[in-house]
This record gives sequence, structure tokens and C-alpha cells, in this order.
Amino acid sequence: MLTTLSNKQNSTVVFDQHKAELGQAKTRLFNVPIAIAYTHFSGILWNLPATARNTLVLYMAGFALFTVFSFLNILYHPGNYPIRRLTNMAGDYGSLAIVMILGQTTAMPFYALILWVTLGNGMRFGQRYLLTAAIMAQLALLALILASAYWRSQFELMVTFSVTAIALPTYALMLLRETAKARDTAQVATLAKSRFLAQASHDLRQPIHAAGYYIGALRGSPMNAEQTNLVNRIEQTLGGVARLFKSLLDIAKLDSGTIDVRAEPVALKPLIDEIISHNEQFIQWSDIELRTVLVDVTVDADPTLLTTMVQNLLSNAIKYSPGKKILVGVRRRGSTASVEIYDQGVGIDSEHLPHIFEEFYRGHAAGDHDSEGVGLGLAILQRLAALCGFSIKLDSKRGVGTSVRLAGIPISQSRHMPAMNVVADIPRPLAGLRVILIEDDINVLEATETLLSRWGCMVQAFAKMPEQVEDADMVISDFDLGVGTTGTQAIAAIRTQLTQSLPAILMTGHAEENLHHHNTLNDVIVLAKPVQPAALRSVLSSIRTREFNLS
Repeated sequence: MLTTLSNKQNSTVVFDQHKAELGQAKTRLFNVPIAIAYTHFSGILWNLPATARNTLVLYMAGFALFTVFSFLNILYHPGNYPIRRLTNMAGDYGSLAIVMILGQTTAMPFYALILWVTLGNGMRFGQRYLLTAAIMAQLALLALILASAYWRSQFELMVTFSVTAIALPTYALMLLRETAKARDTAQVATLAKSRFLAQASHDLRQPIHAAGYYIGALRGSPMNAEQTNLVNRIEQTLGGVARLFKSLLDIAKLDSGTIDVRAEPVALKPLIDEIISHNEQFIQWSDIELRTVLVDVTVDADPTLLTTMVQNLLSNAIKYSPGKKILVGVRRRGSTASVEIYDQGVGIDSEHLPHIFEEFYRGHAAGDHDSEGVGLGLAILQRLAALCGFSIKLDSKRGVGTSVRLAGIPISQSRHMPAMNVVADIPRPLAGLRVILIEDDINVLEATETLLSRWGCMVQAFAKMPEQVEDADMVISDFDLGVGTTGTQAIAAIRTQLTQSLPAILMTGHAEENLHHHNTLNDVIVLAKPVQPAALRSVLSSIRTREFNLS
């Protein structure tokens, strides 16, 4: 976890430094034409002798080309290159010194640019560059004294310039150090929170995961109406806890910077249909009439992050619209697509709208019904959208409803063809499916075995890596199996023993992105606990269907 976090932070620092360097280059591009125009129209250029004028014209033309080249080099070759930065700084100060030496009194406004360059480099690149820039500024002022009798005659003015060029960077340095201390303190707090959630998540996920499977197994037992209602209530409450827990983990991952965007062609209609299917029970409990208007379009997006964003949108709409109508739509907008959700729920008062995307903020008015959640859904949504390059727009009116648009999703140039669903050709998709189940937590092991058995699976259950197994169709394993053994090792050993590459599911309490360097096996699906029974059954059915098609 810490290694991944450190790598991500380093990548973020490099990205921020590139943005800073590009910003400084853009400032230089902006300032150079203004400086040239001032030099021309103020009379500096034309009041010079012919030789000096020609020299200055050539120098300004050369520096303008240097500025453009530097911008393009930074744009297309991002990275931390100190020599490039020092060269640009030397070019800035040298140019300003030359113009001030030649222009004398008329060129005095260029001193402001000396201060601008000094503070700009320091504030963008840090304390060392601020010190370097301050030294270069003093050298530029020294060059004025050495090369110009005029500036030598302006002793008091030069002392003022020099003191100002020292005082301002010194004050800025003090502010940078205070800011750095505050930033470091915040980073330590964020790291502590991330470490706590990473360490606690496994133990917190396990009971939720097991309870969900016990409820799933209980649904297969004969029950009267009252018992069925109680099971529904328990499942509904447990689902709320699972959603709250997932929100906390999502915001922790966003804070730690451990989320990578892996865009690929994604068919929006099947994705949204699947999300709605997973929320079907929640929709029924809330007595909601849901309609869809889905354009058949394929977009370039990270399917996992896009699913999380649409799920958050739909969950919010369902939560605040009991007994009302919801419309889910997909719309083409030029070369992009948008996912839009409209509800007729309670709506949001106008004074809450500016804060609605803040973490832990809830637009709750006095007298409103309590609803689950801690105010993280929209904050997660906005941060994920920004991470993916999408935009979010929310409109709402109290007592009328809310509309939310996830826009700017680029339409893919390649056509994503979802796999044909032939599960219907198999009367009972999981009947007779031979499963090797490995889970070191006894409660989770028993709950999962019971659930799989009720679905018609033939289960070989083990609390640790098995020494001997019988023929099977797939493996389901936890990641941490105790005594230094991992699920990937168990899957590899079983495949070797049975001399076949069985499809496998790795269910884990760890964040999926932290398992990439452990999971080097092919045909292994990683599912983060808690895994809802419907989601597990869907994955098992899709694997069984794939094997059915291949046989």
C-alpha cells in the first residue's frame, strides 16, 4: 500500500511540476511580445545608435525564438530538467539586463519583470529555485552597474532595487516554508487515514461479506410472508452499511492517489442496464417507477470508474425519490456522450447547491426524513469525473426534483461488441458447477459454501491451501490464506495439480489496485469484498456461459 502510494505521489509531483513549468513558459510567451512592443513604442529602440539598435533587434528576435522553442520543449518533453529551468531563468534575467542597460530611464519598468521572474520561479518550483532566482536577480543588477554609467550614477535607486529584490524573495521564502509545513502535516494526516482504512478494511469487509451470503442462502429456504419481510429488511439495512463503507473506502483511495484511469471502449447501454439490474431490489423497496432512454453508443472510459459514477448518480436519485419517477438517459453531444438522470424527488434548496459537491455535506432541511449516507456520494462523483476528464452538472429545485448530467465522455472510434448472453440456453446456469472454495475465515467459508450449494454448485471447501483436490470447473479463493500463503499461489498450485488452467475468482478485502504485482496469473477475476450474492452469481454465470460456448 505504502509503496503504491509513494509511487503515485511521485507521479503526481512530476505532473504538477510539468504544469508549473508549462505555466512559467506561457507567462514568458505572454510577456515577450508586450516587452517588444513597449521597447518599440516607448522610444528605447529608435533612440539608440544604429549599431546598438540592430544588435537589440537581433537579440529580441533571437530571444523570441528561444521562448517559443522553450515552450515547445516543455510541452512535448515533460519532466524535471534543472538545466532547462536554469537556462530559461538565465535567459530571462540576461534579456532584462540588456534592455535596461540600453534603455536606461525609459526601461525602468522592466525592473518589475525582474521581481516577477524571481517570485514566479520560486513560487512555481520551490525554495531552491527561489534562492537561485534571487541570486540571479542580484547578478542582473550588478551587470547594470558594471556595464552602464547611467545606472552607476543612480546609486540610491540601485540600492533600493537590490534591497527589494532581496526582501520580497525572503518574505516569499518564509511563506513557502510555512506552506510546506502545513502541506506536510496534511499529507501525514491523509497517509495516516489511508493506512488506517487499508488495515481496517479487510476486517470490516469480512463480516459484511459473510452476512450478505448468509442472507442469500436464507432466501433459498422456505419462509412465510413475515419471515420474508424480515429478511428483506435485514438485507436492505446491510446493503446500506455496505454502501456507506464503500463510500469511505472510495474517498480514502481518492485521497491517497492510488486510482489509475484505464480507458477502453465501453458500450453504455449494457453497462447502465447492468447497474439498474443490480439496483432492482432497492428500486422495488423504494416503490420507484424507473424509465430509460438509452442511445446505443460506445465510449472510451474506464469501465470500473464509470460504473462507480453512474451507480452513485442512480443511488442518490433512488434514495431521495421514494414513490416517485426516475428517468435514466444517454445522449449524444457531438463527439461526446452524456449520462443523465432526472428524478421527481424532494430536490435541493438553492442555498445548498454551491456546497453539494463538498465532502460530508448534506443538503438536509429541517423536517426532512433521515436518509442513509454521510455526504460523500457527490464528492466522490465529482473527483472521479475530474480524474477521467468528464464534467458534472447538477440542477435541482426543492419540491420538484433533481437532474444530474455526467458529460464529456468521448465517443469511441472502435466498436465494442459485448459478449452474447446465452445463459438462457442453460436451464440452471450454476447447476452442477464444480467449485474449489478456499477461505481462511470460517464464517465466510461456511456462508459462501452454503450459498453456492443452494445455487446447485458442487463445492470443495478448504480453510487453507489444499494439498489434494478433485476435478473442478473453477476456483474461488480469498487472497490472504494465512502462514504467508496467498490465493494466487493456491490457484497456481491447483492448476499445476489438475494440469489445466481453471478460471478463477480472487475475492479479497484489499483494494484491487494493490494486488496487481501479486496477481500475475491469467484468467483470474479480482472481486473486492463485500461481494453481493447477485454480483457473484452474475460473474459465475458469465464464466460458466463462456466455458459453455467454448465447449
